[in-house]
Parts: sequence; structure tokens; C-alpha cells
Amino acid sequence: MFFPKFIQFVFLLSLIFWQCSGPKETVKVPEKPADPNDRIARLNMTDLDGKPVKLSDFAGKPVFLNFWATWCGPCVGEMQSIEKASQQFKEQIVFLAVSNEPVPTIQSYLKKNKFSFQFGKLEGSYLNVFVVALPTTLLIDKNGQVVKEEEGYRNWASPGSIKMLEELVKQ
Repeated sequence: MFFPKFIQFVFLLSLIFWQCSGPKETVKVPEKPADPNDRIARLNMTDLDGKPVKLSDFAGKPVFLNFWATWCGPCVGEMQSIEKASQQFKEQIVFLAVSNEPVPTIQSYLKKNKFSFQFGKLEGSYLNVFVVALPTTLLIDKNGQVVKEEEGYRNWASPGSIKMLEELVKQ
């Protein structure tokens, strides 16, 4: 009896060490350009029906652009606060959340969670637009200029965030 359990233990241990070995392939993270607007020039997105979406479609209105993923706990965690903020600023700011996941994955998430703001698909990698952490939110003024970038979880319904969004509307 001891020998089969020992073999199982050694097998499991070898799997753990094999899985914990270093990365097989590394990806070089591109350096963010000095001008954040160079980033949005590289942005390629569609709506969930596959129609192209451009930031110029929202000309004259500030844009809240959130990069997220369904597998990202902090991304999912901040969605309710984005919904609250979008309700408060629905006439003043365009709220758009984009993920590079397959459209059916995004749609499945949206069926389980009702949100009033827009969702889209980022075509290509997050790295193409220099997003290295999820969630990342870009605040874009009514002239199409990036004025703020927030990396990581944020409560968008907090007083500090609301003040930041009020400032975005004034710009």
C-alpha cells in the first residue's frame, strides 16, 4: 500500500514543479508613449455586433474608456460602481468598457449582469494600446484627449471618483 501512495505523491509533486517552472515564452511589454493620445490612435474596437467603434463617434462628449476582462476579479468588482457612475453622468459622459475576449464570453457575462452602459470588443492585444494592468480606465475629454489614466480597481461611485468625473465634464 505504501508504494502506490508514494508513486502518486511523487507524480503530483512533479506536476506541481513542472507547472511552477519559469515562463516558457516571455512577452516584452512595450513602453508607453510620452503622449497618451498616441495610445488611443492605435485603438481598434467593435461593438458586440462586430461594427467598428471609433472614439470620434463620441466627438463633443467626454469618454470613460474601461479596459477589463471577465476573468479579472478587480475588473468585475468595479463594474457595479461604474454602473452607478454611468447612471449619474449618463447625459454627460459616454461610458464604454472593452475586453479582448471573444464576443460570446462578453455576452454571457452581460446576460448574468445587467448594465446600462456600452460594451465593446478590443480587437487585438491590450498591449497594442499599452494597457499592462487590468482594469485600466482612460478618461478622455470632449476634444478626444486623454486627461487621466487609472490602473487597477477603483470605486467609481466614491466621492473622489465622482469629483474626478465632474472635472472631466467641465474640461
